[in-house]
Amino acid sequence: MSATTTHRTTGRDESGRTPATRASGGRPGIPFGRLLHVELRKLVDTRSGRWLLITIGLVTAAAIALVLAFAERESLTFTTFLTATSTPLMMLLPVLGILTGTSEFSQRTGLVSFTQEPRRLRVVAAKAVAGCIVAVLAVALAVALAAAANGLAMTVKDAPGTWPSSWALVGGVLLAMILSVLQGVAFGLLIVVPGAAIAAFFILPTALTILTASVAWFRSSAPWIDPSQSTAPLLAGSMTGTDWQHLVSSQALWVLLPLVVGSALLVRREIK
Repeated sequence: MSATTTHRTTGRDESGRTPATRASGGRPGIPFGRLLHVELRKLVDTRSGRWLLITIGLVTAAAIALVLAFAERESLTFTTFLTATSTPLMMLLPVLGILTGTSEFSQRTGLVSFTQEPRRLRVVAAKAVAGCIVAVLAVALAVALAAAANGLAMTVKDAPGTWPSSWALVGGVLLAMILSVLQGVAFGLLIVVPGAAIAAFFILPTALTILTASVAWFRSSAPWIDPSQSTAPLLAGSMTGTDWQHLVSSQALWVLLPLVVGSALLVRREIK
């Protein structure tokens, strides 16, 4: 058997190494690291993404200033400042995830992206990982700002400046932020249109919260399906075994389900 035939049957090149992962059609696939880099660049290269990040920064700074100016001296602790810095991020950062999920259609880059990388689920994975990285960086910034504000309050206002006894609170904020951003990515993939995805992201959970508060027989099921209730103990750093069950159940409904359905639709959707 010739060397050429051997290479064809073993799938190795002339140096004996296995070639890079190939996309459909036999072309070498784009490395995942490059896809991730592209998705991270999309978050800051677009006008909407850039202004959203600027808005998040301004709102977070305003929240710290308001707490320093108007909160009671005894309440000026690290926990208070972490709540002040993480709340705007929790509300606005998922919008960045939505813009990530809808970018291939809202910016009309889908034809180029999926021509270069026809394995669309790898692009979805890159979007999800990019969202998680941004969430981690955002929480790190929130913790740093909260610590700085706490130290400033101790110096300027003689505040008690109590620090948390464990890192459960920070870990809870981190996990809640990641889940919130992933929910944004999932809604973006599912709905595609940025405005409609943003509206659904905020309106549907709010409507569910109102429903569970208004209908008596529905209240017992609320922790299992309402993300706002299931994440409350997480943000407080006081999770129990039952709380973890509530979190898994609600996030499967609001994050995993739309992510799976949106990914499946993306694989089958015609890109123009």
